[in-house]
Amino acid sequence: MGIDIYISNHTLKKWFLTIIGELELNHEYVIHKNLESLYSSILNVKSKRLIILDVEDEISLEYFKTITLTFNNIQTIALGLNKPILEVLKYIGIGFKGFIDLNFTAIEVHQIITKVSSGSKYLSICQQEFLLNHLSDNSESFISNSLNNSIGGIKHAIKALTEKEKRVCELLIKGMTYKEIAFAIGVTSFTINQRVKGIYKKLDVRSRGELSFRYLS
Repeated sequence: MGIDIYISNHTLKKWFLTIIGELELNHEYVIHKNLESLYSSILNVKSKRLIILDVEDEISLEYFKTITLTFNNIQTIALGLNKPILEVLKYIGIGFKGFIDLNFTAIEVHQIITKVSSGSKYLSICQQEFLLNHLSDNSESFISNSLNNSIGGIKHAIKALTEKEKRVCELLIKGMTYKEIAFAIGVTSFTINQRVKGIYKKLDVRSRGELSFRYLS
């Protein structure tokens, strides 16, 4: 079973040229240098798909939101430079499976691909150090403030959902498509599409991954 990897072109040209050759020599990986090639492989259900997106680029973030709504079997890694740990955790919270700093090594790239493609989450070594330092310096305030501020707001927003909307949320989190949800509930796909838009607005989310993080919190 191969792993299909797409890296956004901007990122590929700037940072991955020295590593991409090594990945291509490994028959386990299939490197896609354009979206057309990646999309053609999506039909092969036996392959895993992993996308590395440059979060310095707003276009990449918009693309991430689109693919998380469209496909259920793509895992995405964020890549950026010297991001604050709280911002990195935000990326993980909205659905990215891992984060790697631009100061990566070839070994670390192999590690994150292996971890994420097997279903685990991954923080780059640099970000792991930031997280440990942040927690050790601000452990009590970090935990209490994060819980009090975020959970209270999330609970209030979820209470505003109707029972039908909550049911749609649960099915979305399970990975079902709009068509499958419509069939399960007994309504049209158009109705589900409108209902999801309402849910996203109430919960202030923009993707299925972000919805899952908020709803399950």
